[in-house]
Amino acid sequence: MRTLWIVKQPVLWAFAAAALTVAAEIRAADDPAADALRKEAGKKGWIVIAAYAQEIAAQKRLPDDNLGQADLYLMRPDGSEMRNITNTPDTHEFFARFSSDGKKIMYRRLRRTKDIDHDSVGAQGELVVAGSDGSNPVALGKYGEFPWATWSPDTRQIACLYKNEGVIRIFDSDTKKQVKEMPNHGIFQQMYWSADGKRLCGTANANGAPWNIVALDLQTQQTTVLSRHFNCTPNWFKDSGGVVNSCRNPEWGRKGAKGEPYGNTILVQGTVDGRRPGLLLYADIDAHIYNGFTSPDDKYVAFNTGMSEGGTKGDPQKHRCFYIIRRADAPIIQPGFDKLSELHPGARTGPVLQPRFPNGRPLVTVFVAGDWTYAEIGPGR
Repeated sequence: MRTLWIVKQPVLWAFAAAALTVAAEIRAADDPAADALRKEAGKKGWIVIAAYAQEIAAQKRLPDDNLGQADLYLMRPDGSEMRNITNTPDTHEFFARFSSDGKKIMYRRLRRTKDIDHDSVGAQGELVVAGSDGSNPVALGKYGEFPWATWSPDTRQIACLYKNEGVIRIFDSDTKKQVKEMPNHGIFQQMYWSADGKRLCGTANANGAPWNIVALDLQTQQTTVLSRHFNCTPNWFKDSGGVVNSCRNPEWGRKGAKGEPYGNTILVQGTVDGRRPGLLLYADIDAHIYNGFTSPDDKYVAFNTGMSEGGTKGDPQKHRCFYIIRRADAPIIQPGFDKLSELHPGARTGPVLQPRFPNGRPLVTVFVAGDWTYAEIGPGR
């Protein structure tokens, strides 16, 4: 009996731990403030994300070596009414953006034999345009063509970033003919066109410093730095008044793998004139925050989490999770981030909406940006 107990005890503990984890997740979902946010924003339009089909089917996080292939999914902001709109077993689909009217999506498609790489995600595979329900997908070019493509507000043009050549090229969406070329002004990834059509933003090496967010005026060719510290994954507010982006100050948060100052990546916002960079939106000592994007009215901010950088330790249960907050509730700092809390004594700890699977577990996504539209989308294919 004792021998049997020794063999089975780890198994019993594993079952107990799993049960406690699920119970804790469900209790978190019952938070009154979070529940109010869920009811308020949960059915407002549609969000498109990339997620691993095996995790969606299993309704839980799987080991990283068992993730299989990624598809695009439409869902309500609370995670309900989720549906696969690509469903291609031999290719990954990711990095999706809605057109301004919500009728089309643009995304990248990559052979499943290749891995999705966060830093080159906008240049991998081929560029595809489809209906917002996934119908009628059309590849616009060969693999590697139209890198970091971003639509003009009327979708008649596409701006692309050619990092190695140091240029930005703008093409006619229908004919694919080049209509303009300009220097990239230090932008090397994650480029987006503002909704008013006046500017591009991107992650850049600017003013002698790496990893800044800049806005590039398309008429004057002047750039404005919108950030401070180390920054990436910018996205325009829908009113074009500024950006939401990720920011890391080595003096804040955890140390790196060798004990060096590293910091935690937090979510911030900055104004288009560059006068108010780094205004805190959300921070968590146990997670790096990336890939922020807003609702069409800019009232809500969605983002996901990562845990892989710099050897920093955190909560592995927060890896690749997806969250939504009210912009008006910011700054939000989760407990334990003492250094940042000292700088923001009035910060809240929530509410936070976390989309969930039907079984109550938190939704997990591919670690790339999504998008949000208030346009209604039919059942599709």
